[in-house]
Amino acid sequence: MLQSFRKYQALQNDYLLFDAIDAPLSFTPAQIVAMCHRRTGVGADGILIVSRDAAGAFRMDIHNNDGTEAAMCGNGLRCVGKFLADSGRIAPGDRCEVLTKSGPRHVTVLEHGPDVSRVIAGLGRPRVLDDRLVLNDLAFVHVDVGNPHIVHFFEATAPRELAPGWNLQMALSLGPELEHALEGGVNVGFAVPTGPAELDLVVWERGAGFTQACGTGATAAVTAALHLGHVGKSPIRVLQNGGIVDVTLDDDGFAILDGPAHFVFAGTLPD
Repeated sequence: MLQSFRKYQALQNDYLLFDAIDAPLSFTPAQIVAMCHRRTGVGADGILIVSRDAAGAFRMDIHNNDGTEAAMCGNGLRCVGKFLADSGRIAPGDRCEVLTKSGPRHVTVLEHGPDVSRVIAGLGRPRVLDDRLVLNDLAFVHVDVGNPHIVHFFEATAPRELAPGWNLQMALSLGPELEHALEGGVNVGFAVPTGPAELDLVVWERGAGFTQACGTGATAAVTAALHLGHVGKSPIRVLQNGGIVDVTLDDDGFAILDGPAHFVFAGTLPD
C-alpha cells in the first residue's frame, strides 16, 4: 500500500505532511529517519501528522528527522495552516486552533495562493527562564516557547553582511555539543542585532541539527532581545538563511510569527 504525503516548507524549513484526519496514522522512528534522509529518502527537517481529536479539533504531531518527537514547531505550524487552507478545511482569514503537545496554538492564512501563502501562527506566551546562563564561556538567555531554546547575542560590530557567517560558524561548531547541555536537550540560537527592529539568526535545532530557519527559534531570539534591550518595540524582523519572518509580542506577551509558507510537491511512499 502507498502512503500519500505533501511536502511543505516555510523559510526552507521543510516537512513531509501526512493527513491523518480521517484515519489514524503513525510511523516508527526508523521509518521517519528513512523518509527524511536527504539522499536515500524524500528529504526533510521532519514530519508533521495532522489529525483531529475526539472533539473534532485539529491536532499537529511533530517528529524530527532523527525520529524523536518535538513538542512545538513554529514553521511547521504555519505549514499546517497552509495545508488546512489548501485542503479547504479552513478559509483564508479564519483563525483556526491547532492542538500541540505544548498546548493549543492558532493559525490564520492571511493571503492564500496555490504555491505560497502568508500564514501567521500564534505561539503562546514565551517565557525567559534564565538570562544569565553561561555555557562554554558564552552567555545565553534560556527561553521557553513551548520547546526549550538558548540564545547567544553577538555585538553588531562588523558589516551586516558578515553577521550570518559568524552565526553559522558558531552554530556548526558548538551546536552539536550545546544541544545536550541541558537536560532533555535544547535548541541553540546565535543572534546578531543589526538594527532597532532586526536580528540575524542561525539555529541549531534539537533533533534536526542545522536548519535553514526555525520559527520558535526566531520567537525565542526576539523574546530574549526584547528582554535584554537589544531591540526596540516589536514587530522585529528576523533574517535567517531560509528567509525573513516577523515576530510580534503583544502587550500581554503573546507571540505571533508572520511569514510565507510554500507547498512544494505531493507524492506517495510505500507503507
